[in-house]
Amino acid sequence: MDVNEPAEIVHELESTIWVRKVNHARSTGNLCRWVSNFHPHRLDCHLVGGFLYGAYNLGQKVKFNDGTSWLVRFPRVGNVCIKYVDEKVAMEVEVLHLVRDKTTIPVPGVKAWGSAALNPLGLGPFIIMDFIEGLSLNALLKDPTTPNTRLMRSDIRDSDIEFIYKQMANFLLQLFHIDFENIGSVPTTKTGFGGQLRPLTYKVHDIMQTGGVDSFGDRSQGFQTTTEYFQYILTQDWKQLSEQSNSIVGEYDARAKYACLRTLQSLLPEFVNKKYERGPFKLICDDLGLANLIVRSPDDLTIVGVVDLEWSYIGPAQLYGSPWWLLQVRLNNWDTIYDLDAPQIVERFSRHLKIFKRVLEEEERKLPGNQRELSELVTWSENSGAMWLHMLLSCGFNYADNLPFSQLRQHIGCGKWNQYKELFYGTQSMESFMKMKLAQLRQYDLELEKINEQLYEVQHGRMTEEEFTARHTYMACV
Repeated sequence: MDVNEPAEIVHELESTIWVRKVNHARSTGNLCRWVSNFHPHRLDCHLVGGFLYGAYNLGQKVKFNDGTSWLVRFPRVGNVCIKYVDEKVAMEVEVLHLVRDKTTIPVPGVKAWGSAALNPLGLGPFIIMDFIEGLSLNALLKDPTTPNTRLMRSDIRDSDIEFIYKQMANFLLQLFHIDFENIGSVPTTKTGFGGQLRPLTYKVHDIMQTGGVDSFGDRSQGFQTTTEYFQYILTQDWKQLSEQSNSIVGEYDARAKYACLRTLQSLLPEFVNKKYERGPFKLICDDLGLANLIVRSPDDLTIVGVVDLEWSYIGPAQLYGSPWWLLQVRLNNWDTIYDLDAPQIVERFSRHLKIFKRVLEEEERKLPGNQRELSELVTWSENSGAMWLHMLLSCGFNYADNLPFSQLRQHIGCGKWNQYKELFYGTQSMESFMKMKLAQLRQYDLELEKINEQLYEVQHGRMTEEEFTARHTYMACV
């Protein structure tokens, strides 16, 4: 499923305008003067290096006269939904405090934070935190010849992989032993932010920001069980498929996606772990993977920092059974029809999963009572096929041929899958859906043509970027 291109065009120009404002604050010294106000002794500071770009944040290192270094971080306009940007920051602040209080995981300490309304520079909400010296593990592991993916290089030594996984296993074990009674947003004990029951997840935000569809539903309604929550997550897929105008490419695709999602909804209960149906529930960090880790040096892969804990919430414990991050990327990015390396990716993932399970068991044996709850959950997730379902539930833009969906269908069995799928073909609801989607697609093409004409005006100096984005504020966030 493609992104909503008109929305992406608007977001790119919003980002351009915002980055200019950030550069102005840097070049005039306003950024440093503002940050100095948060130092307990109001010491002067100066910028160190350029921007530190992440997928959702822009950071800037500053250093004070006493040698202390902080990181000033803003959510990136154009990459984060404006409507929920304050909530994103508040939830991460809560998680950073929670993890520091209850674990030994090396997350940065928060020096200050604030909503967009509290930022006099007009750059949006912010977190100011300790700067952790070291190197991004992502930079050390990824293949430099493939700049568009974080896929781990295939020549990394097994001993290095084991050392990294062992530390990650220790972190996950610590998080897994923190219990909560209810699924929902992280409790706001530190920020006092007025959060909602239904959490701001990686998936719901991605569908909103790049698909243009608000799939939250009634955020005041919570969930009592894992089954309820998983059913809710699948309604987000259904809402995206139904309301994103370009979610299909034609008549056949509309029918196929309709049948595929309806079949998945029918089979969902088979993949719920009854042991954890009613809790306890756990802290889920949707985007926590190897790319979030900072290590000491290329020769010493000791993890000295864990950063970027946005998209965190309280969710079903069984999600801990799916270490999607083993190759440093989401397997949802592979199409089993068009990506010829998809079989090799599955093979690599399986091999790395064996390594992780082994080191996880080794870490568990160090715990009192030789606990094996988490390793048993990972094994259940692998054997039941729930591992692939979890990968689908954590991301939007799902379709039958992406890698996790393909693996899930294989686990279910083609015969059983097709038997369920055929129940939905030829129904009046499918045909009505298909006709609705074709009408949406025609309207989408007209809208895309119109917005590209306006973009041409911007590119040739006949319309400013500000005028362009002002015309399309309805796309800034749903």
